[in-house]
Amino acid sequence: MIGLRRCLVEAAFRLVPTRPLVLQQQTLAHRLYSSSTSDGTTSTSTPAKKKKKNKNMSISQVPISVIGVMSDHYIPPKLTSVSITRWPRVLLNRFLLFGFNTYNILKFKREINKPLQFNDWKDQAIETYVRTNKVFAQACNNFTTSPSSTIYKFITSKLDQSCGKHLNEVLTNRAVTFRQQPNIELSWDLVSIDKNPKVSVFTTIPDEDGIGVYVQFVMNLKTTQKLTISDKRDSGKIIQQTETKVNDYLVYTMNPWDGRILLVGKLFESDAYRGLKSELDVFDTKTMGDFLNEAADIYREDPRLFTRSVEGSDKNVNKD
Repeated sequence: MIGLRRCLVEAAFRLVPTRPLVLQQQTLAHRLYSSSTSDGTTSTSTPAKKKKKNKNMSISQVPISVIGVMSDHYIPPKLTSVSITRWPRVLLNRFLLFGFNTYNILKFKREINKPLQFNDWKDQAIETYVRTNKVFAQACNNFTTSPSSTIYKFITSKLDQSCGKHLNEVLTNRAVTFRQQPNIELSWDLVSIDKNPKVSVFTTIPDEDGIGVYVQFVMNLKTTQKLTISDKRDSGKIIQQTETKVNDYLVYTMNPWDGRILLVGKLFESDAYRGLKSELDVFDTKTMGDFLNEAADIYREDPRLFTRSVEGSDKNVNKD
C-alpha cells in the first residue's frame, strides 16, 4: 500500500534531489498562461492618436502582477560545471554582468530616486517564497474535490500580494492534478537558509520614454527544505519525509513606489556558450509566450538535466 500511495503522489510531483522544491523536489509538467500582444500603425498626420497609443503602451499603467519574467536573464554558471576551455567566456560574461548590474543600480538611483534596500528586499523575497510554498500545500490538501476556479480563487486570495498572475495560474494547475490523491496530505517546511541570499541580476524596467519605472531582479537562494507526505486516513501517518538542499534562482518584480515585491518565476544557470544578451526574440509572440510559460513555473526541472540524461542514454546505446 505504501508503494501505491507513493506512486500516486509522484503522479503529481516527481522527486528531484537537486530541485528547488516548492512543495517537492518532485515536479510535473505545467500549463501556464499564454501572452499575446497587438500591433498597430499610426499616421504622422494624426499626432493625437499617436500620443494615445503611447499612453496605452505605458508600462507604468500595467499592474506588476501581470508582468512575468521579462527576459532570459544571464545567470553565471559555476566554473566547475563547464569545460575549462569555456572559462574565458564565462569570466568575461561575469565581468559584463557586473557592469550591467552597476549601470542599472545607478539608473535606479538617478531615475527612480529611491533608497537601495537590498537586505529588506531579500527578506521580503524570502518571506514571499515561504508563503507561496505554504499556500500551495494548503491548496493541494484542502480542495481535493473542488473545481479549478475555486482553487484559483483561494490561491489568488492568499497570494495576490505575493505572486504574479501567471505564477498563480501555474500553482492552480498543479493543485488541480493533486485531486487524484485525496487521501494524501502534504506539509512543506523551510529547515534553513544555507547561505546569504545574493541578488544575481538587477535590472530596471523602463517606460516608453526610457525612464525606469519598475525593477526585476533574480535572487539566488540556497536552502534546506523538508517535505512530508502523510496519510489522512491513518491519523496522519507519515508515508515519506524528505530533506533536500535546494539552489534556486528566483525572479521577482518590484514596484519601488509602493514597495511591493512579487515572485514571478524562476531561471537556471545559463550555458557556457551564450553571451550576456538574451537570445530570445522579444518580437516573436509565440517564442516569448512559450518562454514566459516555462519561466513562471517555479517547480519545473532544469532543462539541462534532460539534456544530460539523453546524452548519457546515447552513450550507453553506443557502447552496447
